[in-house]
Amino acid sequence: MPNAQPTALRPTATQPTGTGSILPLAKLRKDGAASVGGKAANLGELTFAGLPVPPGFAISAEAYLAAMEAAGVRGQLQQLAAAVDPADPVQLPLVVAKLQQCVRDAGVPAALRDEILSAYRELGGGRVAVRSSATMEDTAGASFAGMNETFTNVSGETELIEKVLRCWMSIWGARVVSYRASRGFRDEPAIAVVVQQMVDSETSGVMFTVDPSTNDDKRIVIEAAFGLGEVVVSGQVEPDTYVIDKRGPRIVSVRIGEKTHQIRRGGDGKDIRIELGAGERSRQVLSEADLMALAELALRIETHYGSPQDVEWAFARGKLYVVQSRPITTLGSAPVASAAAGGEKILLAGLGAAPGHASGKVRILKSPDEGQLLQDGEILVAAMTSPDWVPTLRRAAALVTDGGGMTCHAAIVSRELRIPCIVGTR
Repeated sequence: MPNAQPTALRPTATQPTGTGSILPLAKLRKDGAASVGGKAANLGELTFAGLPVPPGFAISAEAYLAAMEAAGVRGQLQQLAAAVDPADPVQLPLVVAKLQQCVRDAGVPAALRDEILSAYRELGGGRVAVRSSATMEDTAGASFAGMNETFTNVSGETELIEKVLRCWMSIWGARVVSYRASRGFRDEPAIAVVVQQMVDSETSGVMFTVDPSTNDDKRIVIEAAFGLGEVVVSGQVEPDTYVIDKRGPRIVSVRIGEKTHQIRRGGDGKDIRIELGAGERSRQVLSEADLMALAELALRIETHYGSPQDVEWAFARGKLYVVQSRPITTLGSAPVASAAAGGEKILLAGLGAAPGHASGKVRILKSPDEGQLLQDGEILVAAMTSPDWVPTLRRAAALVTDGGGMTCHAAIVSRELRIPCIVGTR
C-alpha cells in the first residue's frame, strides 16, 4: 500500500445537528468525557484537530441514566452492584447476569430511539460501528481497554438499537465490574455510545507513541494485522510488531507475527472470519511508506495532546484513519532486565508486554470460563490474551500467552495491574 497518507473520510450526508442526548463528534472536545465518555470526547478532539476520523455521533451518558431512571431500575442496579464480590469467581457471574438483565428489561425509551434513528439517517444510514464510551474510560487514570462492547458492520435501524442496548449492558459485564473494583472506583458508572460510519479496513492495529515495555519516549511501537483491528486489540492473533525511532523517523526493528486469520465484511454485510494460509500468515502487513505515514500521524496526535498516546488506526483503500486515541495509562514503572541471572536457562521467550519478576505454580487454562481454577499467586498460561481474562488476572502473579501483542487490551490491563506479562511466545 505505497504512499498511504492520512486522509479525511468525507461523509455523503450532513452531520447530525444534535440534541441533549445526541451529539455529533465534530462538536465534542476532550473535556466532555463526563457526558460522552473518553472515547467519544477524544474522537471529537481529533476531529477538531483536523485528523482523519470517520464521522459519527454520540449518545450521551445522561441518556443512559435517564433511561434507567425512567424504567425504575437505576436504584436496583446500584444495590446489586454494591453486593457483588469481584474476587468471587462463582458469585460474580450470577450477579452481573442480574445487572445486565435489568438493563435489557429497561430497554431504549421510544423518544430516545427516535432521536438515535434520526441521527443515523442524517449520517447517511448504511453500515456503522457502534462503540461503548464509558465516562471513566480512556482517561489518564484508567483505560478500560476492551472492557465494554464494540460492534462493527452494524446495519439497519433494528440492529442499531439492539447494539446500543448491548453497549449499555456491557457496563455491567463481569470483566468491567472486576476492573472497576481493581481500580478502586466507587462512583455510579455511566456509559455513552459512539455511532460512526464504518471503515472497511484492509490493515489495522494499535500504536503507542512511547514504547510501553521500556518507557522509551523516543520510540513508537506499532502492531498491525490484516482486516479489522479487533484481532489486534483483543489479542486474537499475534500481530506484526514494528519499532520506529521518532528521530527521522526511521524503522528500528520489524517482528513478523503469526496471523492465523482476519475479520472482514462478508457478502451479507456482516463480519466474517477468514482463515489465512501459511504464506499469508507470515506476510508483512505494513510497507515502509505505511509505517512512515503512521509515525507522522502518531507524532501529530502526541503533539496535539502534549502527552503519550495509545492510538487505534486503520488503512482502507490507501487512506489512513484514526479510530481512537487515549492517554497511555501504564508509564512510570521501571523496566526490569530480561536476561536470565546466574546462568539460569531461559525456557521460553516472547514479547515483554508488562515488566516484572514473578514466581509460582503454572496453571494452564484453555478459556476464561476455567478462570475459577486459578488460585491466588499462580502463573496464568493461556493461548491468547483477551479482555474476558480480566476477572482471573486479578488473582494471577503473571501472565504468559502463545499469541497476542504488547498493545492488546489484556496486555494493557496487565501493565495497569502491575502483573508481569509475556505475549506472543508461539
